Amino acid sequence: MSVDGIHELGLETREVRAESTGRNVAIGVGGILLVIAAAIPLTWGVLTVGTAAYALVTGMLAQSGAGV
Repeated sequence: MSVDGIHELGLETREVRAESTGRNVAIGVGGILLVIAAAIPLTWGVLTVGTAAYALVTGMLAQSGAGV
């Protein structure tokens, strides 16, 4: 549609500002840091629960005489 056709519809035309590359990079880096920050306590929790579960299972097997 030409500019004349747009004006006939009663719409205005204006240029759209280009996106800022620096802003996009900052958002990307912030997102990566957020994922890393969220992964640290999740990893810590998995290791803690996994260690406790391993100790519980090996303790139960040792008591039953099955041996590991």
